[in-house]
Amino acid sequence: MAAEAPGRPCLVAGYDRCPAAQAAVRYAADLAGRLGARLLVVHVVGLADYPIDPDAADWEAQARSTVAAEHGQVRDLLDGRGLDWEFVLERGDPAARLAEVADRAHAVMTVIGAQRHRLAAGPVTRHLTRHSRRPVLLVPVESGLR
Repeated sequence: MAAEAPGRPCLVAGYDRCPAAQAAVRYAADLAGRLGARLLVVHVVGLADYPIDPDAADWEAQARSTVAAEHGQVRDLLDGRGLDWEFVLERGDPAARLAEVADRAHAVMTVIGAQRHRLAAGPVTRHLTRHSRRPVLLVPVESGLR
């Protein structure tokens, strides 16, 4: 991913398979459309993308298949919206990677899903809201956007 020019609007949305992340991508897509902004959908590859059995002969192939399926889910969420968007894969700490992508792209904000059933914010939410140099928008699963 190339760095965006500071004058070009860009939004970053975090994505994984959870419903809150899907709500965040839908909401970010709606905002990007209204702002005429580019949307970077960031997935940080983690253990959840790999099969349970690390000794499986096709362990890496299964992980690639899972990530490809996630890309397909994002494509399904965004097709037909007329947006300029990109699916960005990163590795490492999710919060740090999201913040770094947002900084590189000079993003207007980072959009992530918020799960209401949790009593306390998760580690990604806590890190981003405390340490990000960019605004962070938390989108509940029940945001109403489809």
